Amino acid sequence: MMIFLSGLQDIPQFLYEAAEVDGATPFQQFVNITLPGLSNIAVFVSLNIVVSAFQLIIQPMMMTAGGPQNATMTIVYEIYQTGFKYNQMGYGSAMALVFTIIVLTITLIQNKITSRLNTD
Repeated sequence: MMIFLSGLQDIPQFLYEAAEVDGATPFQQFVNITLPGLSNIAVFVSLNIVVSAFQLIIQPMMMTAGGPQNATMTIVYEIYQTGFKYNQMGYGSAMALVFTIIVLTITLIQNKITSRLNTD
């Protein structure tokens, strides 16, 4: 939220004043000024959230060890358990390879979205 707040403060005030002089409603100001002004911030935040979600292993490992009936099990923690706890290195490596392909695909999709936003 603090990143979005700093993004809101970065939008020039004269744009809102000019829109008000032109007769834009607050909703039109939000749609035509605020949302485009926050598009780069939204992409940055979403990229950070996705990267953080894929790195999530320590919290479930330390707090719940996967939780009741694997409720807090993450993909990375499952790969770790398969490879090291259950000593199935080949299966764990195959899971890690598939996970890497999934992350690469998501990264390429986000890269396409980011490049479209930067060209507009």
